[in-house]
Amino acid sequence: MDLTYKIVRRLLRDHEVGFSRNQNFEAYEDPRVQRARRIFRHLRSVENDLLQIAPGDPEARVELDTVERDEERVVIRLVFANAGGRRVSILSAKHWELLLENDRVTDILRELLERATTETRESIQAIMPANWPD
Repeated sequence: MDLTYKIVRRLLRDHEVGFSRNQNFEAYEDPRVQRARRIFRHLRSVENDLLQIAPGDPEARVELDTVERDEERVVIRLVFANAGGRRVSILSAKHWELLLENDRVTDILRELLERATTETRESIQAIMPANWPD
């Protein structure tokens, strides 16, 4: 894994890490660091949306509409019925793997998968790691 994704993983998983622009001014000039920050903000936003779903809550009106994968990317479509909104997230395969490293996110995706249509379930299982769901 290259430096960009190592930075993203660290920012996502190590909440103790502060990466303030003032303290790391020169690092922010590096395009890899800038890209890592953009990826981190996107993945954190997707995680936060998923983490707002309470596992096991029958009132949770969120549906996993579709998950699609082509050679380069994973497209996730969530429908938030309570808020009347939708979220379409386009992730690279590496971004998808980083997202699945969060156990709570994985659990929520499993629960949404159980409620999904057969077609959606099959498309998701085709893009999951071999040991998922365990």
